[in-house]
Amino acid sequence: MTEAPGMTLPAALRREVAGWSWIAAGSLAVAGALALLLVLSRVPATQVLLPWSWQSFFYTALVTHVILSFVVWFLAVLGVLAVLPLAGAGAVRLAALGPAGVWAGALGTVLLAIPAFLNEGEPCLNNYVPIVVHPLYYLGLALVGGGVALPVVRLLANPAAIRGSVGFGVAVSGVLYLIALLLIAIAWAVLPAGLDLQTFNERLFWGGGHVLQFVNTALMLTAWVILAQTAFGEEPVPPSLFKLVLGSMVVFVLPGFAFYGMYDILSLQHRLAFTDLLWYGLTVPPVVVGAGLVALLWRRRAGLSWGAAELALGISLAVFLVGGAMGFFLGASDARTPSHYHSAIGGVNLAFMGLFIAVVLPALGRAVKSRRLVTGLFHSYGWGQMVFSIGMFVAGAAGVPRKTMGAAAQGLDSTLKKVAMGVYGLGGALAVLGGVLFIWLMINRLLARTETDHV
Repeated sequence: MTEAPGMTLPAALRREVAGWSWIAAGSLAVAGALALLLVLSRVPATQVLLPWSWQSFFYTALVTHVILSFVVWFLAVLGVLAVLPLAGAGAVRLAALGPAGVWAGALGTVLLAIPAFLNEGEPCLNNYVPIVVHPLYYLGLALVGGGVALPVVRLLANPAAIRGSVGFGVAVSGVLYLIALLLIAIAWAVLPAGLDLQTFNERLFWGGGHVLQFVNTALMLTAWVILAQTAFGEEPVPPSLFKLVLGSMVVFVLPGFAFYGMYDILSLQHRLAFTDLLWYGLTVPPVVVGAGLVALLWRRRAGLSWGAAELALGISLAVFLVGGAMGFFLGASDARTPSHYHSAIGGVNLAFMGLFIAVVLPALGRAVKSRRLVTGLFHSYGWGQMVFSIGMFVAGAAGVPRKTMGAAAQGLDSTLKKVAMGVYGLGGALAVLGGVLFIWLMINRLLARTETDHV
């Protein structure tokens, strides 16, 4: 795949892309429904209407919301992108791995959600891949993880598909993903018996979870390249430079294997070693590609039409860079830390939303015709996410702690804190509106019988 515009997918690959698109949209839709139930469970007037005990339901639903909206959604994007480069690669080796991956991913996503709606299992709020201790949840996680690995392995077995920037970017993302899975497997093997669930799951996913952030970043940078091709017919940086900076990400995570032999998995040194990987390994690639993207947008500024691809590129870049800048001014336990990663994740989400609207849905014959709807979606989610994060950052700098609820617990004892949290709430509402529009749009288009049945 050398150019995104006008992509033609063979029928078999088209079905796979549609399947992963359904997993992406479905995971976000269920995550949104759980978010609504989470709100209801915290309101005294409505919590009594829930069919479960709200005290036990809240954290189980919270974990499931996070796994669907951050882990499954991102991995579904990898599933889609692992298919697209095969469109122009001729005969496909290991073709059967693709459909098998879709079915495994779909079944796994359903299983992940079941414990929350049954209000069963013990929630564990560990970082990166939070867990509900329940057999169906573990089985669902294994199916999603393995399901995504199958099209990745197939892509790597077809070198003709990974010669261009996009194919190479997806391949790097896939290699990073496989490394993350291996690190989780190693952690499982070396963790001592008898640990409490929180410690066990925290250490199990610590190393692999850090590498998953490399995966997400590589996918975002690849999405930027696809969107730039779609909008302008050129890439933000030369292909050789793009391959160099993405290849460096693989080099940076390889020491992760050695960390399990160098440090006790329960030690502070082990934790800090993986933290350093993020600090040093994830700084340069977004800066290089982002700078090229800024230059490209500046050169083309006079002719910008601000269609879906251009909007996604511009707003994704702005939101991600704001989140990156916030990362240099974090506090130990205040709200600046979540402000940083919410803004960074917002930038990633915008790139993926643009990818689906500008490239994937048209490739499926389900293009969005309403320019106004697309424009409103990106502005609402993008700027809402930025305002949300800035409000949270200012509140954290003023001393508002993270992971707290209520005026007393948050220490809202000054006008600055109250105003900052008000801004945070306003931005959050706008971002939620944009997210709901995107989910509705995805499902509407995927259900459309023909391309003329459009919005």
